[in-house]
Amino acid sequence: MLTAYRGPDAIRRDLADRIAASLALFAPGQSLVHRDHDAIHAWLPGALDATSPGKGSRSSRTGASRWQPQLSPRGNPVLFKGWFDNLTEIASQLGLASRHPAAVYGAAVDAWGDDADRRLIGNYCAIIDDRADHRLRLSRSPLRAPPLHYFTDGDHVGAASVPRVLHVMGLPSRLNLRKLADNLYFNLTEDESFYENAWRVEIGEIVHLGAGLRKQVRYYDPMAIGPLPRTDVRELVEETDRLLTEASRMAIAGSRQPAVQLSGGLDSANVASRILRCLPESQRLKSFTFTPLANWQEPDSEFLFANERPKVEAFAAMHPRLDAYFTDNPHGDYETRLDAMHLAMGTGQASLAVASDYHGLFTLAREQGCDVMLSSDMGNATFSNCGDWGYGEFLWQGKWRQLYRALRAVRSDPRPMWRKVISRALIPSLSDPLWKRWQAFRGRNVVPQNRDIALLRPEALARFDVEARARAAGVCFERGDAGSRRVLVRNQFARGDIESGDVLQGFEQLYGIATRDVPSYRPLVEFCLGLPTDIFMRDGQTRWLARQLSQGHLPAEQCTDNRWGFQGADWHARLTPKLPEIRAELARARAIPELNELIDFEKIDKALDDWPSASQPYHRDFQLYAYAIPRVLTTARFYRFASGSNQG
Repeated sequence: MLTAYRGPDAIRRDLADRIAASLALFAPGQSLVHRDHDAIHAWLPGALDATSPGKGSRSSRTGASRWQPQLSPRGNPVLFKGWFDNLTEIASQLGLASRHPAAVYGAAVDAWGDDADRRLIGNYCAIIDDRADHRLRLSRSPLRAPPLHYFTDGDHVGAASVPRVLHVMGLPSRLNLRKLADNLYFNLTEDESFYENAWRVEIGEIVHLGAGLRKQVRYYDPMAIGPLPRTDVRELVEETDRLLTEASRMAIAGSRQPAVQLSGGLDSANVASRILRCLPESQRLKSFTFTPLANWQEPDSEFLFANERPKVEAFAAMHPRLDAYFTDNPHGDYETRLDAMHLAMGTGQASLAVASDYHGLFTLAREQGCDVMLSSDMGNATFSNCGDWGYGEFLWQGKWRQLYRALRAVRSDPRPMWRKVISRALIPSLSDPLWKRWQAFRGRNVVPQNRDIALLRPEALARFDVEARARAAGVCFERGDAGSRRVLVRNQFARGDIESGDVLQGFEQLYGIATRDVPSYRPLVEFCLGLPTDIFMRDGQTRWLARQLSQGHLPAEQCTDNRWGFQGADWHARLTPKLPEIRAELARARAIPELNELIDFEKIDKALDDWPSASQPYHRDFQLYAYAIPRVLTTARFYRFASGSNQG
């Protein structure tokens, strides 16, 4: 992690000490810090970060001058977190002997300016302290990146991986209530922080920050990626395989013992098989999977399965070098290590309510000595895309054969073909105004799904103009399926990372394990965004590309299974015993005036009074009880943490 401060207080040694201590809250004494006239720089190496070639002073008390950040050719300090996939190539282009990422990044920016980040491939955030202009240059890579937060207040400017360091620099801990409302409404697209007068750098963005200056440059737009030239479909499959293998090799670079999150689906299993291909024959791979509670028993539905274990065990039997570990997180629920995560993140993403299962995986991985946790989070958006926007595309492009086969394969829909054409191909592809007219004609009142799940009061929605801003950002979910490839790309990429970087960094701090999302490798992402629709939905088969990549790597039954895994299916068994605690937590939250003005506690009370008497894992109640209410509880807990409030 990293941080930089510019301002008159930089001469204070105690401030440098406090900044270093805050940055290394979960790794005491490990941060490197340096005072430089009107600036303070600090850096905390992670599990896989390149070691600084400096002398390695661990504290400003032992002599801040003994450690300095890397310098660009122009003499500007460079702080860097993450990695480059094309580090050697860029260093060679610049004629550099050094392969230290910070040194290469600084030289690239000196040579190419803001165009440098377009040329670099990787997952990173960086700060360059421009000594001549007395300003900071902040940046994050496209697609995925570690978080970077910042503030400016008169002559004081600061940036850091975590907001807690900004508070040490002087940022007041005043919560941004509009952000809390947006958070519950699924709108994490705006760059406002959870604290007033602070912001975060977006992915694919550069921010030039100085006294009276905040200039933002968005240098990367996934919507601008065009289609690939049409070629033989087998060549496209082979190239995807090559890129996925390359992504796996890049992801394990520098790791001593990688771990992989493994499910019973297609994306993570394809990734795991490529990782095994890239590891030395003598090395084993450890996989980690969460399952429902051991005493939870519910039949799978026609479309969903809850227990990943049987599929993972079958996959492990096919790959003898894989050691599979499982956890049912017996005491896990929405508040698992919640306070520790808030302390590590300094932010309050409501998504933590459904992230508790991952604590079990990281705990096991740490016990097994793993240093990086590999995921396949972007698998469904890349090589494992289901292609269900294709119905409308086949209709309008006159691909009747593909349309017929795709619709005929929808066995859950018994309606005649002409009605399937209307409901699955025509209606989803209508523009928003036409779609709303159609819904009005059918007598349907269009209500955003966000509204029910957010559990916000109508007055709060109006006060902060929540729905209008969410609609403008494309995250007011009124429609179901994406009617076009462009809409899908916007949904999956153009909205940013919805602040997932803060959550991943929280896990990294708590467990000392780096995280890497294998399919987020930029060449793979851009290649998949250019692929034709009929490689994802082909001859009536969804996720056709992923199934082709699975041949010989996954068990046959897993290759052909059309069901989706269902995380959290055992919500009733986990939450029912906690009902008294849930009511008490809500009572404490209700006693806080600011929260009472935001959240519809009366609606929550009614929902708790109507709590189901039996488990309904695939029922619509899941969204209310397992998702919406825990998100409110998580947000209320963050409010109390961030404000230091003992109210209630």
